[in-house]
Amino acid sequence: MARTKTLALALVGLSALTLTQVASANAPVRERTLAAAVPQRGPVPMAASTVTHRYWPVVTNLSQATVAPAHLFNGKVQGAPLRSFDSRRPADPSKVQTRRHVGVDLTAAEGDTVVAMESGKIVNFYPFLTRATSVGGEKTYAVLIQHKDYVALYGEVRANSLTARGLKVGDQVAAGQPIGVVSGTAQLHTETYASGVTRNIKWPVGSPPPKEMRNPTQLLLDTAVAGERLYPKNIRLAAS
Repeated sequence: MARTKTLALALVGLSALTLTQVASANAPVRERTLAAAVPQRGPVPMAASTVTHRYWPVVTNLSQATVAPAHLFNGKVQGAPLRSFDSRRPADPSKVQTRRHVGVDLTAAEGDTVVAMESGKIVNFYPFLTRATSVGGEKTYAVLIQHKDYVALYGEVRANSLTARGLKVGDQVAAGQPIGVVSGTAQLHTETYASGVTRNIKWPVGSPPPKEMRNPTQLLLDTAVAGERLYPKNIRLAAS
């Protein structure tokens, strides 16, 4: 039987949701998957972390949640190609491409909880993407956290992601702490940058990649294999 332990939520200001942490020691053994250098000429450096214990950022029951879209070193493609790093934007092939996708979109369901992969400091929270009026025109937000070795952007979350948890820019957060809620886009958009960055940076077609940009693919592939994944449980815990 898998060993489980309860993640205390009183310190993070969220009492209505319980997350059960399943020990990775009893999970199926998986080999490390290597990401391809993207683009082949002058590839964007991969985000690197010296932290040995990370959390998968999406708390969901969806079975494909940890399949990070990626171009792999062996020439294969994992997940949906248009959700991987350096895919075309706009994604519609009938439209002229104007920029490159600088993140990786992770599988999620609307309302799923987003947690910090590592401990760090919230350095920004701002409007990120507005959905089409045909689907309600929701304004989604991005949370940027300065982790030990890099800045992570957790994007397309709900506008009340921080206030619902009593959080604000400047607060310290623990690894695995809830920091957001997935919006109606039903995915978590992730980006990584060099330390010190406080806003996302676009990569126009025809321009070299911004020097502060980091490819999050290998970090996510490694976290999917060796990190801890949290699962939602529809029960309520008394604050401990």
